[in-house]
Amino acid sequence: MESNINIEDNNKNQFAVSNNNDNNNNNNFDSLNEPILTTISRDFKTIISKTKLALFPFGDIQNTQSTTDKLRDWDFWGPLIFCLLLGLILSIGRSNVESSGIVFILIFIIVWIGGLIISFNSQFLGANLTCFQCICILGYCMFAIVLAAFVNLFLSTIFPTFILLIVGFCAGAYSTFAAIKFIGVLVNENKKYLVGYPIGLFYFFLAWFTVAK
Repeated sequence: MESNINIEDNNKNQFAVSNNNDNNNNNNFDSLNEPILTTISRDFKTIISKTKLALFPFGDIQNTQSTTDKLRDWDFWGPLIFCLLLGLILSIGRSNVESSGIVFILIFIIVWIGGLIISFNSQFLGANLTCFQCICILGYCMFAIVLAAFVNLFLSTIFPTFILLIVGFCAGAYSTFAAIKFIGVLVNENKKYLVGYPIGLFYFFLAWFTVAK
């Protein structure tokens, strides 16, 4: 009698394991064989969601920690798109074709090399994030500077350089504030300014390109 019960229990356990394996295989099949449009749509929604988080870096420490955790789920689509947009917008504002190409290349190099340097500095100071996570956060927080470059592209034909400086300064300050708020919760309070200083240099240097002719 007991042996029969044990056999039945073993059969049930094997059946449960088999079902779990089947479910896992189905999930893997669904994720690996989903339509391309579905993948693009999901990535696009992720970019929009993270951009909104970077544009509104307000709230208490708990909300900031939650938002930082979402941004730490890193991807390079958003930072790459914003980097290309910034380089393209700044290139359009140049009268010389050769200088346009140089500006585009400079922006690309500054964004990625600068992001690497900041990530290494943050890790050296004890930040609990990887290099890719840091670059992801910096890239999404750069969106304010992309907007400033787009605005200044039209304002440069109407308003004096002083107005462009104000727009660029505000964008650099906003991006710096957002990035420090998200990365700052991952380091000790007494090291926050050491992490924030190179971040400020990074964004204000990019913001300067939105003003320079």
